[in-house]
Amino acid sequence: MTTPDWDSARAQFPTLQKKIYLNSCSLGLLSRRSRDALNKYMDLWEEKGAAAWYVEWFAEMEDLREQFARLINASADEIAIMPSISATLAAISSSIDLQEGDQLVTGELDFPTVAHGFHAKARSGVETTVVRSDDRVMISPEQFEQAISERTRLVATSRVYFTSGYIQDISTICDAAHNAGAIAFVDDYQATGQVPIDVQEVEVDVLVSGGLKWLLGGPGITYMYVRRDLIPELEPSITGWFGHRDQFAFNPHEMVYKDSAGRFETGTPSVSAMYTGAEGLRIVNELGADAIRQRTSELTSRLVSSLRERGFDLRVPPDDEHHASITMIELDNPGPVVDRLAERDIIVDFRPGALRASPYFYNTQEDIDIFVDALTELTRK
Repeated sequence: MTTPDWDSARAQFPTLQKKIYLNSCSLGLLSRRSRDALNKYMDLWEEKGAAAWYVEWFAEMEDLREQFARLINASADEIAIMPSISATLAAISSSIDLQEGDQLVTGELDFPTVAHGFHAKARSGVETTVVRSDDRVMISPEQFEQAISERTRLVATSRVYFTSGYIQDISTICDAAHNAGAIAFVDDYQATGQVPIDVQEVEVDVLVSGGLKWLLGGPGITYMYVRRDLIPELEPSITGWFGHRDQFAFNPHEMVYKDSAGRFETGTPSVSAMYTGAEGLRIVNELGADAIRQRTSELTSRLVSSLRERGFDLRVPPDDEHHASITMIELDNPGPVVDRLAERDIIVDFRPGALRASPYFYNTQEDIDIFVDALTELTRK
């Protein structure tokens, strides 16, 4: 693995000329390349109107599939382009013939969208089991194994928890789901790009992620991988004309699903988000997920050790191996501290009871040191 030129990579993000940005787990920064890509989209729209669809825009959509597939070691025909994680959950759950008494399993530390989508099924007599966390940092694979039963149809959880940065042992959880005959669904929004994954090795059935955070594409675009041999078994009742095998036949009399993961797509995607999303993925692929993981791990380790030296209480995993680039700093009232930091052009975020900092490859050790010094000064006051 060659070491990327991190200074050149950093120079792609103009925000960093003015601010210390440690909030990529909420929103990845806009690069010059993504801005140029967005301008290209608007130029095509202005020049060609609807004609841009048939060559340039559809080509960009296919390149987007290729870029995401490359990142996770999948094939482009296993990738669907979706508008949100909620939409991916709806597409998959609508593909499963859920009956009264069936069980869906998720975790207490997962982003609530996952559980929210399941709770709606309770009206049909489907049971949702939310596995609890004892320490607000992690849930062990054994806890998932105990929750999964012969009635389980779908297990959905995150590879990285958004409020602790804990990296789950997803492979073991997928095995437990498969042993029960259930589908293993992984919300990878807080992981893809900053923590490498090989979907073939993990044997995940469905993996979803998006451009908003570590993939540097902004809002409005998500990606869904569906294992090739599972695709023919799933026929979503939530669908649209983009999921039809021959969408330009405009046939209202029957729904013939695409043979690829494209069958889960519904309506017209956000083309502008496709352009920024594709460019963000290109940046991540060029740098390499392994190199990014090493870089962010070093920055996160420095952040954690510096905070502990200053006496802060942290809600983080017990070791570097399980710690992604999200660090939770326990504070009784973090909101005003975040505001005071923003006045100093230091951008972080908070969740209930904790300030959240998330460095990425474009950050530096100096960014970490300035942030820790400022946080120490503000909280000691």
